[in-house]
Amino acid sequence: MRRSTIFWLTGIAIVIVAVFLVYNNLAPSVTAQDVNMKGTIRQTAADEYEVQLTITRTKEDKGQHTVYPLVPGWGSISFNEQDNRFIRPTSVGSTGAMEEILRQALQRQTATAITEFAGFSIPDAVGTYKMRFTIHPLGEQAEPIRQPMIYYVHHEKLLGKDLSWVSGEPLEIIKEYAE
Repeated sequence: MRRSTIFWLTGIAIVIVAVFLVYNNLAPSVTAQDVNMKGTIRQTAADEYEVQLTITRTKEDKGQHTVYPLVPGWGSISFNEQDNRFIRPTSVGSTGAMEEILRQALQRQTATAITEFAGFSIPDAVGTYKMRFTIHPLGEQAEPIRQPMIYYVHHEKLLGKDLSWVSGEPLEIIKEYAE
């Protein structure tokens, strides 16, 4: 009887240690190193900027993801071209969970309070995706462009563990005024 008790306790301890090790080593399906983002922003009118993005993902994204262009004082994203070289997301907006992940990441980086977020998804598959869209001022007066960024927000939970992350890259400002 003593031997079977020791056997069961040892077996349960091994299972607990194995579960603990698996849980602590869980990793997201895609990491920031698997996503490469580049982008430019240029003025096309007094109250309009054009943003071009290229996002390359080397692994399939099994979680949720949203791409957020972030230019303080600017927003109102418009995908209005039917150019086959660029993808056009089916919707533009934000979800509460994704917005909160981005908001927390931004609060760790800067004290600037951003109130509006508008993002979009790209396909889950491996590949390079190009987008072109315009942004417009959020208020009556257009603010000068400062620190334009693009953020990739990944949201994934596995076995109750939050594997979410945020990656950001600055947008290159093209100084020429396009007409």
